[in-house]
Amino acid sequence: DNLAHWLISTGAVAYDGSKVYKDSKLCNVLFCREAKKRLPNVDVRSLNPGFIPTSGLFRAPREDNFFGATAFAFFAGLAGFAVPIDVGGERLAYVATSDDVPRGAYLSAETGSKAATYAEGFDDGLISPEGQDEALAARLWDRSRELVGA
Repeated sequence: DNLAHWLISTGAVAYDGSKVYKDSKLCNVLFCREAKKRLPNVDVRSLNPGFIPTSGLFRAPREDNFFGATAFAFFAGLAGFAVPIDVGGERLAYVATSDDVPRGAYLSAETGSKAATYAEGFDDGLISPEGQDEALAARLWDRSRELVGA
């Protein structure tokens, strides 16, 4: 029994890499929000670094349809909504180390933006209603504790 199994045991007939990826992003936001409540002396933050097709996280679609996914990533770069991996890294470093980013914040850039700081336009992101579900956040926290034996 592990977290991956828990994430995909939603009644789906087959494994869906894209859904698991999206659920993992939801879990990041939920876990951060719950950690902010339960660990008041710990700085926690979450972020959307942007669409980075060259990071290796785009591998499931490439495995399913290599040519389609490769063409999509290429045109996403041309259209300006893909972010270079170094910009994603700058965003991660900023969120992890900047005193400007408040506890519990969720940061996200507008599509196509290369901003990596508040001053450049990397700003608070919108959180979906599901990402604001306090009961779901508490369930994820409790399940995570069970899985690690805490």
